[in-house]
Amino acid sequence: MCQLIPSKYLEYVKILPNGAILVGKNTVIDGHAKRPLRVVTHIHADHIVDLDESIRECREIIATKITLDLLEALEYVNSNLLPIFRVKKRPLNYCECYLYENEEICLLPVDHIPGAAQVRIELRSEKVSVGYTGDFKLTRKTEIMRDLDVLIIEATYGHPSYRRSYKDSVNSLLVDLVKEGLKKYKRVYIYAYHGKIQEAMIILREYGLTEPYIVPSRVYNATKILEERHRFNIGNYYKDIEVLKIKNTEGAVFFKHFNSARHRRLDGKALHVILTGRILAEPFKKLDDYTYAISLSDHGDFDDLINYVLYANPKLVVIDGSRRGYAEILREHLVERGFCTIVLPERKGEECR
Repeated sequence: MCQLIPSKYLEYVKILPNGAILVGKNTVIDGHAKRPLRVVTHIHADHIVDLDESIRECREIIATKITLDLLEALEYVNSNLLPIFRVKKRPLNYCECYLYENEEICLLPVDHIPGAAQVRIELRSEKVSVGYTGDFKLTRKTEIMRDLDVLIIEATYGHPSYRRSYKDSVNSLLVDLVKEGLKKYKRVYIYAYHGKIQEAMIILREYGLTEPYIVPSRVYNATKILEERHRFNIGNYYKDIEVLKIKNTEGAVFFKHFNSARHRRLDGKALHVILTGRILAEPFKKLDDYTYAISLSDHGDFDDLINYVLYANPKLVVIDGSRRGYAEILREHLVERGFCTIVLPERKGEECR
């Protein structure tokens, strides 16, 4: 039970309205602040906010090598800043640490998208340990950070109504739907955000799908990097400008950015699959005669969030309230379970409890 609020730890942790997570004196994570070190947990847009500012003002940009490579391949770094970025970037392997002054920054494995990482920071002078999950799914690939003074956790699906009873079967459902679409139409269009596109590519290959992938040039460059530098096994993919290389009698899977789904052509010549992170009541939903939405989320559901905290058992839980989600509701449920919990950034008049 939370008998005494360890508010002293809040001296070492702040979250700004722009999503920047400040730990200790030197580190900012997933947002910009004028600090020596900027850590990027993964390439999703809400975690690379003001990256160009960090490249200009921070001394080093820390991330996994995959994340740093994808930031370039997907053109998330301004071309004018590329020379500076390449000098300042500091890749870390999983479970590798970097000591800056008296702050030790370690990146830990997490199941989210390629290259994603959790961050553990040991403030040696203060003898305080802080962990930040970033975005995660609670699977065997996600390492639970234990023995923490402070755990900072996301709250995307922090409402008890967001439970996915089907989360262990959704991958096979995606594969079955794509195979059926190829059999019937020879063409399947999949719409997703960066990161989730690569995840879907890998899932389909792992389930034995061999048909060619047709992708936009930026996705092609990112996929090529994952294969050549990081040993991902995807294969048989082409830029969309090379589509004429695919015979009309041959099946193909076209990957497009999520926002392109609104412009899809419903002409009866293809099946369209929209990969959404939103939790649906069922694993998929039929939107029209030729379109399905599938809940292939790369975030943990409510039970995953609660269970992570239970397993980690930190002295203080800080919920990231700067991004979309249900931070306040998640806090109430953690307080009921005896955890000292606060949402940051604090709302006016709010107290740690």
